[in-house]
Amino acid sequence: MTQTETSKDIAIGLMFTATALLCGNACAEVSDVSATESSAPPPAYLEAASKPLQLAKRQLRPSEVVDSYRERIEDMEAQYGAYGAGIDEQLVGLATALQRTGAHDEAISEFRRAMLINRVNEGLYSLHQVPMIERMIESQIALNQWEDANDNQQYLYWLHARNYGESDPRMLPVIDNLSRWHLQAYKEEKGGTLFEHLISATDLYSLAVDIITQNFGANDLRLVEALRGLKASNYYLATYKGEPQQAVVINTNFGGGPDMEAAQRTKLDHYRLNSFSSGKQAIARIVDVYQKNPQSPPAASAKAKVELGDWYMMFNKWHSARETYGEAYQALWDNGATNEEIESIFGRPAPLPALPMLEEDRQGLAGAYVTVSYDVTAFGKVRNIEILHAAPSDDVGMRSRVRNVLKRAKFRPRFENGEPVETTGIVQRFVFD
Repeated sequence: MTQTETSKDIAIGLMFTATALLCGNACAEVSDVSATESSAPPPAYLEAASKPLQLAKRQLRPSEVVDSYRERIEDMEAQYGAYGAGIDEQLVGLATALQRTGAHDEAISEFRRAMLINRVNEGLYSLHQVPMIERMIESQIALNQWEDANDNQQYLYWLHARNYGESDPRMLPVIDNLSRWHLQAYKEEKGGTLFEHLISATDLYSLAVDIITQNFGANDLRLVEALRGLKASNYYLATYKGEPQQAVVINTNFGGGPDMEAAQRTKLDHYRLNSFSSGKQAIARIVDVYQKNPQSPPAASAKAKVELGDWYMMFNKWHSARETYGEAYQALWDNGATNEEIESIFGRPAPLPALPMLEEDRQGLAGAYVTVSYDVTAFGKVRNIEILHAAPSDDVGMRSRVRNVLKRAKFRPRFENGEPVETTGIVQRFVFD
């Protein structure tokens, strides 16, 4: 069940100009001031009047910006030819201007044209294409052209790998960007075959771990983000329920066909079978990195151990979770965590993974919502669900969905003195579109 806050902050920028009037008061010695001198303008006025007037530049309308770029491009083409150096930069300006007006189809066409000219002048593997591709992806997303956007994300990766090599540390930002793209596309159900996104994200995060380990060592703090990415991709693999519609394999490897689909599905089965252990290993390594790196934040390893307890809890391994939580609770004390930090982790039940619930005091709630009361046991299970209020009041299906979500939910229980305890009377509000 997807729940979103329907209120959005609207930022309105007000552009205005002001004319400053120069004022001055002349002060002089009364005894020696003649009538002529006393009527002379103040020195500040004379100084200001002697300077040339600075007129504010006229802001061009979007259509004028587009026309201006087109004129410049035509002039350059007449002088240097259709593939003249520098025309690609003007085309990027034109495409960006079109993009701002919402003319995304035209913008994509001009970005492609800019890329072609750049390749002619700088070569097929020129990295100056990168901002063109990134801007093109923005327009493709705006047009819901997810397959094309995905192809361009893959092309960005290929372009950087062609310049740097796949194992070069300079690939790390590119890998991170593409990994996040795949996970986001999976969560939002964008594109053809969703499981392809999970496989790609898992492979990319694993590659990032290898690159960091080989170039910076096994305890480098940069590993943490990549390992958390592995944890996320393995959770989605473990909870994958199939495609929401007829799958169409996306072009993640610049190839395709039935054989690739069969191979990828076999790989998916293997990854899903090992998702629990792979995620656990990733979190355990985060704990290890924090313990062995002297530059780790205070109590970081203990907090990471809480993540490991959460992982056990999400996979119904209560005894392992209880033991790990106890170790983490004690480690927080031993490593100097403040009472506030410990309270933020163990002071109230925490949904696993975080449910899209909204606090009761949030402003601007949607018209459709359900306010519910429930208890969380010391074992992280929800009991005694009670619907307190709902709007609209006659929507039985909405109430039923809230009950089903809570019945299936898992929580990190509240702890007191290092022991899990029951929490009663939790009030939460679910908000619907």
